[in-house]
Amino acid sequence: MKKIRVFLGGYTNSINAQNLNCRVLAQHLDTEKFDIYTLELYSGTLEQIDNENVHCFNCFYPHKISKYIGYLWGIWHCDVAYLPKGEICDWNKFWIKLLRKKSFKTVEGIFADDMIEQILSSGKSYNDFKNLFTGYDRVYSITGFLRDYNKQHHGIETEEKILYLGTDTDTFLNESKEIHTLKNIIFIGRLKRRKGVFDILEVAKTFPELNFFLAGNGEEKDAIESYIEKNDLNNVKLLGTLSHEELATYLKKMDLHLFPSYSEGFPKVTLETAAAGVPSVVYPVYGAKEWIDNNKNGFIVKDVKEIKSLIKSLKEHPETLQEVSKNAIALAKRFDWKIIIREWEKEIEKLYHQ
Repeated sequence: MKKIRVFLGGYTNSINAQNLNCRVLAQHLDTEKFDIYTLELYSGTLEQIDNENVHCFNCFYPHKISKYIGYLWGIWHCDVAYLPKGEICDWNKFWIKLLRKKSFKTVEGIFADDMIEQILSSGKSYNDFKNLFTGYDRVYSITGFLRDYNKQHHGIETEEKILYLGTDTDTFLNESKEIHTLKNIIFIGRLKRRKGVFDILEVAKTFPELNFFLAGNGEEKDAIESYIEKNDLNNVKLLGTLSHEELATYLKKMDLHLFPSYSEGFPKVTLETAAAGVPSVVYPVYGAKEWIDNNKNGFIVKDVKEIKSLIKSLKEHPETLQEVSKNAIALAKRFDWKIIIREWEKEIEKLYHQ
């Protein structure tokens, strides 16, 4: 059987959401069916993928030149190109069309007003932004909420079929998790206002007997440190950026993941913590009810007031938290890449045979 040659247009040794998606796809696509072509970056910090069926082009210094060569190399060799990044789109679309290659893209963010302002401030026009999602055979959203929101607000058309992202459950899996009392709460993500970090600090003021850990870095770090000092929040600790291995170790001690972000695409961190038996508390504004069943495998609350009420209840009834912890592990297993990858393979095969 002839293998389908797939180009994954991301730097699989560099940390970035789209790069990491390409990396896990390269690791999980069935090599009996697919030959995989992808890119590496000369300054990447991750190990090279050890698989003879994964062919990598190293984008050398200077990257502003080598990226053009790398993308052309991948498109030239492939039957189907997956191009999730917004990098040199016109160049890629030109070669896809000229060489008659099949292509698809994923939309992974909700383009709310603040994000549009950020895009426009970089010098791009609104039409430039919308053109990022045209010129491909298929464009998929990674959640149903995201698909509907971007269509309604920006006219971005994507497939009815959702291509969910997965998680490597085995990295975080802790099926022996026992929660006897609520004591340690963690946040994992960028330290920025849109992620709700100041909501967490307000909650920490209310519950000085609980420990709050903030894992990540970002532009609000100095402001957070100043707030902690000003309010004598001795129960809040900044951990900085953690590797997956370090995070897995920390999660063994955590009881709850507090993630009050105001805008997300599909926060995979809620699956990683779920695999560790640490359920998430999230806001409903980006469609989390698609994968979180409130009070069953996680918690969906409206605001800081409801977070405080929930924590008070979980302190008084830790048996509820233990039950939700077990269900959270089951949630993570449903989204394991070993399962999710089958849907990606089906769509690639359908596109190739059309």
